[in-house]
Amino acid sequence: MQVNYISIGQRIRGKRLERGLSQAELSELIDRSPTYMSYIENGSKSMSLETFINIVNALRVSSDYLLRDSIETANTVTSSTELDSILKGCSPYEKRVILDTAAAMKSILRSNRKGV
Repeated sequence: MQVNYISIGQRIRGKRLERGLSQAELSELIDRSPTYMSYIENGSKSMSLETFINIVNALRVSSDYLLRDSIETANTVTSSTELDSILKGCSPYEKRVILDTAAAMKSILRSNRKGV
């Protein structure tokens, strides 16, 4: 399987924008140039492991989230941070409905998997 740098770059861009950071601000946080950050987000350049880790830490995102198209065993829900983002701004009632729905979906998925 090949690494999908375009997909990784799109996810980095999405999380950067979600965090309200400009490319220049993120590049400063990871000690790289804004031009290099643009190349990463466009998928036209690969990055070192050190740069990747710095981006993960600066954006407070899991590596699975950024790599999920390139890793066969990547988690689709990467952390409680992603769930927290979904629940942010919900009323207590909305939170309960969302969590109950997720629990029911998990139960259905597991019961269907047993028969496969």
